[in-house]
Amino acid sequence: ATVCGPMSSAHRSVSSGKNPAIQRFRDAASGDLPDLMLAEGVRLVAEALDAGLDVVEAAVSPRLTDTALKARLQERARTFLDCSDDVLARLSALDTPQGVAVLLQRPRLEERALLGTSLVPMVVVAAGVRDPGNLGSLLRTAEAAGATGVLSMKGGADPFRDKAVRGSMGSIFRLPVLHGLDAAAIVAFCQRHRLQLVVADGGGERAHTQVDLKKPMALVVGAEAAGVPDELLTAASVRTRIPLQAPVESLNVAVAAGVLLFEAKRQRSGA
Repeated sequence: ATVCGPMSSAHRSVSSGKNPAIQRFRDAASGDLPDLMLAEGVRLVAEALDAGLDVVEAAVSPRLTDTALKARLQERARTFLDCSDDVLARLSALDTPQGVAVLLQRPRLEERALLGTSLVPMVVVAAGVRDPGNLGSLLRTAEAAGATGVLSMKGGADPFRDKAVRGSMGSIFRLPVLHGLDAAAIVAFCQRHRLQLVVADGGGERAHTQVDLKKPMALVVGAEAAGVPDELLTAASVRTRIPLQAPVESLNVAVAAGVLLFEAKRQRSGA
């Protein structure tokens, strides 16, 4: 069945499985549309709307029962597609679609946006985090701990791909994020903005509770397997470790970042 609403240049009814919108949504999910990102599901789409993101295209099927959300999308989306459930399933990246998917304009940011309005910025640098779910969890952790922004390095997962967007549970919509910088650009960024470069490293000389994290900083965390690039280890103001109970040798990147970021939050609160 196809839901038919009042038609306009921006409101269309879609029932054909060959509609080009299907490929657009799939391309956005895989990161092949560099200006767009895909969000799906009632909660995630609502978070995107609440964050004020530009909705380029919205696809809704009869499976969506949240009439208030549908009305918001009809008002906000540049193009609104009334789809059959079959079409929605074809354009969805989910195993069980919830009847709503949107293409959002990726935020266009200047690098200073990552510093926020704080006098002591706390930027997280994701170095070589290739798993998009882990990267999304890292974004969520960063927002929860009060980080002012995230730099995702070249060679790692794209934070704007569908799995990372879902893993962030909406944090990608609110937290300033830049993707694609290399190690030299990270070092230059820290120098320009007078940030101490703190690297999480299992071989670090001091435990995380013994390091001064109250200063403006960029915290570098790497993937468990590859670790942090040598160029960043060399440029580090301090290399710190999280003491672990043997025989455990490493933590998931989002967990490790959480330990370090909440220690920084504790220090900065004067606790």
